[in-house]
Amino acid sequence: MCKCIVCEAKIDEIKSLGLQPLANKYPKDKNEIQNEFISSMSVHYCDNCLYVNLPCNISRDIFFEDYYYLSSVNRELVDHFDSLAHEINNFGSKFVLDIGSNDGILLSKLLKKNINCLGIDPSENVSQIANEQGLKTLVGFFDKDSANYIKTNFGRPDLITASSVFTHLEDPKSFFVNCKNLLKKGGRILIEVEYLADIVSNFAFERFYFDRPHYYSLKAMIKLAETSGYVLEDAKLINVHGGSIRAVFIEDSNVETSNRAREILEKEKSELSKKQLISKLDQFSSSCKVLKKKINNLKNKNIKFAAYGCPARFSTITNFAEITNNEIPYVIDDSPLKQSRLSPGMHIPIRQLNKEDIADVYIVFAYEYIESIKQKLNKPTIKFFRPVPFQEI
Repeated sequence: MCKCIVCEAKIDEIKSLGLQPLANKYPKDKNEIQNEFISSMSVHYCDNCLYVNLPCNISRDIFFEDYYYLSSVNRELVDHFDSLAHEINNFGSKFVLDIGSNDGILLSKLLKKNINCLGIDPSENVSQIANEQGLKTLVGFFDKDSANYIKTNFGRPDLITASSVFTHLEDPKSFFVNCKNLLKKGGRILIEVEYLADIVSNFAFERFYFDRPHYYSLKAMIKLAETSGYVLEDAKLINVHGGSIRAVFIEDSNVETSNRAREILEKEKSELSKKQLISKLDQFSSSCKVLKKKINNLKNKNIKFAAYGCPARFSTITNFAEITNNEIPYVIDDSPLKQSRLSPGMHIPIRQLNKEDIADVYIVFAYEYIESIKQKLNKPTIKFFRPVPFQEI
């Protein structure tokens, strides 16, 4: 019997998303294709704490030894972290540790506000980009040893941030333990994470992939934090990564949870039932079949089309629907780290935008960045579609 990592209750397998590769590994040649990891992706669900797990028997080190996601190439993310830095400034924070700091997108904003900050990220290639810009970044995972190293060499932060990394953590309970041992007394933990209730309500299961084995409700996050003595101070829904939640925890039993956080907790009781989850997974499955049919219709009508954006969800959708380069000849991505490589599993070529090669229709997999994509293409006659569900945007 599989046990939930949050509450140790029985966790049930409710759906398979087929054979899937590692969604953030972009092969560049035949040798890398031959060594590509492929495994069946099973969705496991705990209806006690409202938590989803995608079991994957592979070392966490492999996910991040080479990483191809750069936060700063997305204008919307740049704006988001500018806003977050403003809120952190309002906390009065003096020293911030940013876990999973990527290319330093938050660090750069904090420095502009004269806030002392340090990043830690397991990806050597991405951390190097940050350090070359003068953004102080340690290479490695946030664990007991790195927490002790930071405490000895940099001091204790009064705020620890973790944006879009909590789903990656192998042992989320130890995360809170390490935060507790490192933080100043009265310090806060600010977590931004892809929110399970948003994924389910929008049947956006393209956001499921092995690199992120854990998907949380706010209830589940509270249970994890409580094991180290942290209480929820505040939470709010944020419009980033297709729908996320920001939760702030503090080690102070006298703090009352905000009303908006309580409202979120009440609402997710009905949104995250097992029946609802299975129904939405079935909708996702049907929508992927529709996408493949729509693509073939475009081809049969000789309409010039392309895909835009090759985030991890591109991998989940194309592998589940078995969409190859026969259906999608190429995908455009703005990250130079991905360009000239192939998409995971289906090996669709990834290209940079060539304005002399504008298509009539774009299927936009990075749909949350649609406004900046439209501005780049700057042609009013182009039609843009979200892939799942297939609809014009």
